[in-house]
Amino acid sequence: MNVIIADDHALFREGMRYLLLEIDGIDDIHEARSAEEVLRLDRALEGGADLVLLDLDMPGINGVDGVRRLCGSLTTTAVVVISGNDAAPVIQACMAAGAMGFIPKSASSKVMQAAIRLVASGEPYLPSSMLEEQQDPLREPETLTSRQQEIWRLLAQGKSNKEMARELGVSEGTVKQHLVVLYRKLGVHSRFQAMKKLKPS
Repeated sequence: MNVIIADDHALFREGMRYLLLEIDGIDDIHEARSAEEVLRLDRALEGGADLVLLDLDMPGINGVDGVRRLCGSLTTTAVVVISGNDAAPVIQACMAAGAMGFIPKSASSKVMQAAIRLVASGEPYLPSSMLEEQQDPLREPETLTSRQQEIWRLLAQGKSNKEMARELGVSEGTVKQHLVVLYRKLGVHSRFQAMKKLKPS
């Protein structure tokens, strides 16, 4: 797996590199200081980058619009935003812009590694605080839309994101966005937890 650490602070990039070296399956780690460098590295890598760990405030990004532009250019790459600004609206906006995950910079190294492993396996990641805000423990999860019910049914059948996209006639990125919303509504982190949480009607 090819990973790009995209942050304009050398100390943070160095720390992330040490964390990534402890994760099985990560073969090559590259560093970028700007969105332009990310795109240049992606073009240079055989098969492109598999994962980009992206700072929300760096040259060429500067907020959610930059995340949206980069995700639009890296259509086959999982982008995870890592930021010190972990306000719920910011996290939601980043996920809606196409990110596969959001990790607060305040997270522990173990949490960061677990989140990266989850995204590398094809699952979206949201911080636990976000799930707690979205899920009232005294009430049933929100009603799922018809499309979310479709996504859940395909999950229950063991379909991959690519298979779900093909069956629903949408992009794989759209499927990932639906999964993020579905997981948030259910207050879960993974497919397995989602399947245990609800039975489709």
